[in-house]
Amino acid sequence: MQTIAFVLRIVLGGLLVVAGALKLGDPTAFANEITNYRFLPSLAPWLAATLPVIEIALGLLLVVAPIVWRRAAALAAAGLLAVFTVAVAQVVARGINVDCGCFGGNSGPVTALTVGRDLVLLAMAGAIMWLEREHT
Repeated sequence: MQTIAFVLRIVLGGLLVVAGALKLGDPTAFANEITNYRFLPSLAPWLAATLPVIEIALGLLLVVAPIVWRRAAALAAAGLLAVFTVAVAQVVARGINVDCGCFGGNSGPVTALTVGRDLVLLAMAGAIMWLEREHT
């Protein structure tokens, strides 16, 4: 179980670090992508400035922090991924044609696959919390 938790932490943590780092390169473009979701557009500039840093921090915590911090990071990542899932699901449900912005520019359009991917990542965060609990 420790090996599974380790692999999940590396995959999810690494993905969050990469996604956050790619978004940092062009915060204006990321703010535009957020606005295009038509889901809390007034928060777009603030989210574009803070989300990448939060993603990087959570990713690093998942990979290198002591277990109590890893569990907290997994819980925070689950919350973040739940919001992301709601955001992409409402885009799909409303038929809005928008690029994901999930990994910076050219991330591709939001589709049902995007929703599925986010659900898998959310499940990974939940599994990390559960598996790490087993070793405390």
